[in-house]
Amino acid sequence: MENHASQIETPNIAVVAPHQFAKLGTAELFELVGEYGAVLFRNCIHSPEAFSELVKQHSSRLSLDPARQMVGGAAQLVDAGTQAVGLHCENGNSPFWPDLTWFYCHEAPRKGSQTTICDGEVVLARLSEPCRSFFEENAIRYSRTVSGEKWRRLVCHYKSESVDPRDVQIDDLLKIIDADENTRIAYDPAEDSIHYAFTVSAIQISSFSNRPAFANSILGPSFNYERPVIDTAHGHPIPAKFISEIETISTRSTHPIGWRDHDLVMIDNKRVMHGREPITDGRRIIFNALSYR
Repeated sequence: MENHASQIETPNIAVVAPHQFAKLGTAELFELVGEYGAVLFRNCIHSPEAFSELVKQHSSRLSLDPARQMVGGAAQLVDAGTQAVGLHCENGNSPFWPDLTWFYCHEAPRKGSQTTICDGEVVLARLSEPCRSFFEENAIRYSRTVSGEKWRRLVCHYKSESVDPRDVQIDDLLKIIDADENTRIAYDPAEDSIHYAFTVSAIQISSFSNRPAFANSILGPSFNYERPVIDTAHGHPIPAKFISEIETISTRSTHPIGWRDHDLVMIDNKRVMHGREPITDGRRIIFNALSYR
């Protein structure tokens, strides 16, 4: 494939100019994200509705964060507070883990307030042998409670027919999980909440690159949800020395995107983790979308 991307303008992320973006089909986009992990398309989208249409055009199906409202069928406004956000894979602490995370910058911050990215392949290569071995040998587990409003909205999104959230039953959710052996769900009818435990490796092999990467949500946020308990599949805590190591290495491997108005970023969500600097510029308007290849 013709090389449509450069890494000169913004270090550690591939950059595609507007005239090049217009030539790219789905196969070319997937090849770029497989090569680079994250790709920045300059000045190519001009509304959240156009962003939604683009994501739908290049996706087999969509996912969502049920705590956010959707625009145009795919775009969701990124509006979770103003604090810094730790590195994570979007929905990587749940069984609804999409292949791609997309971001559209409608209005860029003029100071700070940047989305950050961290290539999990780089992190994996820099981990000490004991730390890497621990995560190769121990799957991790995320456990938390989710309110009825959120899990019911999620079910409505994944059901093929239109349904009122009030009519959703716990069996509908269990059918979507489809007896996934890595997910356990307990329903509390008194609170209409669920408690789930999701077990997964901290080291993922991306379907775009076919290479392993340290890609997970161990350091991630929980603005709109109860903070999950994160331990191993056997219920043991992750050693503090390994948490400290991944924090140090990930921080050294993290870089800001460098937003401009009307930029689009496509991220391999099982290779590249993302986060956010503290928001110090209220003009920042960014949408995201989640999808499967």
